[in-house]
Amino acid sequence: MIEKERSIPEMILQLEALLRRMPEMMHGREKALSELNKRKAGYKGEEKLDYYLSFLDEKDYRIFHGLRLSNGKHFFQIDTLLLSRKFVFIIEVKNWNGTIIFEPQFHQLIRIQEGKEEAFHDPISQAEHQSRQLKKWLHTNGFPEIPIEYAVVISNPSTIIKSSSKQIPNKVIHAHRLINKMVSTEGTYVNECLNDKEVKKISKTLLKQHSPLEIDILKYFNINLDTLLTGVQCPQCNAFPMIFHWGKWHCPVCKISSSTAHSQAVNDYFLLIKPTITNAEFRRFTHIKSVHTAYKLLTQMNLEEVGEKKNRAYKKSAT
Repeated sequence: MIEKERSIPEMILQLEALLRRMPEMMHGREKALSELNKRKAGYKGEEKLDYYLSFLDEKDYRIFHGLRLSNGKHFFQIDTLLLSRKFVFIIEVKNWNGTIIFEPQFHQLIRIQEGKEEAFHDPISQAEHQSRQLKKWLHTNGFPEIPIEYAVVISNPSTIIKSSSKQIPNKVIHAHRLINKMVSTEGTYVNECLNDKEVKKISKTLLKQHSPLEIDILKYFNINLDTLLTGVQCPQCNAFPMIFHWGKWHCPVCKISSSTAHSQAVNDYFLLIKPTITNAEFRRFTHIKSVHTAYKLLTQMNLEEVGEKKNRAYKKSAT
């Protein structure tokens, strides 16, 4: 049973919005694009895992994707967590290409791709850390002690995995071996540590204490708000800005028209600037002059209204 669905990370949505609003030759654009490609590759790797997870018995496992929890001082994040009555299983997903070499002596990973050699943090150490933090979290919240297992899952089947240690194959697997790993782990634990009521309580608490990461994307890349492109972007040719006339947005470049093109602009505003927008802010951002036209467009977007009259603002609806 999937308790927490996989969703596109907010950082990816923010980066996409940022790149839409950055001029082509703007300083920092290449860095933002590189970051987006890296994060999208990671998310794509996590998505590949879903096929194999679908073979697990829904009665035996509760699945949580992208949990971010606090241990009291720091937050820790888990790609995928599987909760059963016998044990908890943490999955750290990596979508690497080429050849990866685990060096347990130095707790690092070397990737060789197209003749280039790169060093990365050891994902096994990362999974071990998550395991310790989860154990602490369970204890702090008053739950019974339960075994915690983990594995680093390489989502790309063509990636070559190498190591001088015989222990690595126990902790690092390709995605297609995940079910075999789960069957093996199930055989290790015969006794149930949790009853159904305790499993439900842990599940509810995990969801309640999940705290999504919030990043000020402009501060993260040291970008001045005034340097970003404003206006409504054409959904067909990506030109800026579209012109609002007679109830529709018109592109001066490719000549298409749209009645909803401003929705993307409002979403960009939420992702890049702040989670609420006023009528005046909407007009400045979309280049609309009429207060009444702005009000009409905003109220048609199924946004939640906060405040009254001059202090009224709009934000994404919880539903």
